[in-house]
Parts: sequence; C-alpha cells; structure tokens
Amino acid sequence: MNIKTSFAMVSVAASLLVVMSAPAHAVSLNKGFVAEPFLDTHLSGTTSAARPELAGLVLEDVLTPFSFGALNISGTVQNRVVREDVSGTLDFYWRIRVDPTSTGGDVGAFRLGGFGYGNIVDADWRIDGVGASPADTGRVFNPVGRPDGAINFLFTDHPVRPGDPAAGDTGSNFFFLHTDATEYAKIATYDLLGGPNQTLSDSFKTFAPVPEPSSFVLMALGLGVAGFAVRRRRT
Repeated sequence: MNIKTSFAMVSVAASLLVVMSAPAHAVSLNKGFVAEPFLDTHLSGTTSAARPELAGLVLEDVLTPFSFGALNISGTVQNRVVREDVSGTLDFYWRIRVDPTSTGGDVGAFRLGGFGYGNIVDADWRIDGVGASPADTGRVFNPVGRPDGAINFLFTDHPVRPGDPAAGDTGSNFFFLHTDATEYAKIATYDLLGGPNQTLSDSFKTFAPVPEPSSFVLMALGLGVAGFAVRRRRT
C-alpha cells in the first residue's frame, strides 16, 4: 500500500467520523404551504449536548390540571419558560402527565393556538429528560386559516398513557418551541385530544412570546404620523 492510498483511506475514515459524530441541529418546521391546511414535520428528539444553546434559566414552571368531561381522563400539563444563557431569548416547554387512576384512554395530541405564526419555526422534544412518550410530529397549520399561529404536537407512536407509580416517572417527554423572543405572557391557548375517539378537552391558557416593547413604540409612532398626515389632508 503506497503513501497516497494510505492517506486517502485515512481521509475517508476521518470524513465518516465527522459525519457520524455531527451534533443534531435545530428542527426547522415545514412551512412551505401551497394550499395544504397543515404540514407535518418529524421530530427526532434532541439533547443539551447536541444543542447547547438551549441551556438557560427557568423563569416559569407551572402545573395546570385537566380532565375530560365524560371521559375518565385526568392529569396535568407542565408549562415551562426558559431564558437561554447565551442569547437571552426564550424557549417554551410543555409536558403532559396522565393520572394513574385514569381509565378513559390515552392523550394523543397537544394543540397550541395563538402562539404567533412567526414564532413557530423550531420545535423538538428532549431525549435527555423525564418522560416516556415523545411528541414525534409537529403539525403546523396554514396561516390562511390560522393567522394566529397554531401547531399540534402529535404523540403518534407513543400516546401519553396513565402513569404507573411502580414503573417510575411516566408521562410525555418535554417538547418545546425555540424562539427569538425576549418577552412573554400567558396569552396563548392549548387543548388536548384523548380517548379512543380523540375527544377534545377544555381550553387552557399558556405562555407565549409577546412583541418587543420597541415594536409597540414604533407602532404608536406610525399611527401618530398617519393620524397627523390625515389631519393635514383634512385641513
């Protein structure tokens, strides 16, 4: 084996090593709408090692109980807001747990609305955390029908089942939307689909990005200038 052949083999091996060890990147949600009512994106899961930018300070960590009227399905949704250490931007997390005493079926979807279409760009679920049911699909709705910004997190392969205390921690894995926002408020809503017929739960409030204060100032200035121009035309 000559030196050139050996060098070529080493180069190929090094290239394969780089490909195999490359960290997972952001999951860009499919938003290439033509006329579809919604588009699906597969979510493969990520970790803090693969995406170190997700590391940050937990600003909110709220548990909200839910129950499906006639169905015996109850549990909690955990809503967490994290400010990233490096960028200072916000990530929004959710996690579903179904009570061990529930007998009405599983939870198959988390439906988020009013989050702002521009904020629904990057979604995934956390492998490196608690839970046994990943949200494997992000379903983004066409802004023509949902300009407020709507996405469903679907538990297609692993519905969220009633927890078994003897089996340790259960429920869904944390799933999230990574955003560029820096301010938030409880202005979005969500509901759940559960049971054999995918019955709809009540609607609940959840945290979502809000426009930057500077945006409000610019909007006010714009309205003021427009009003001044109208007054001048009228005179």
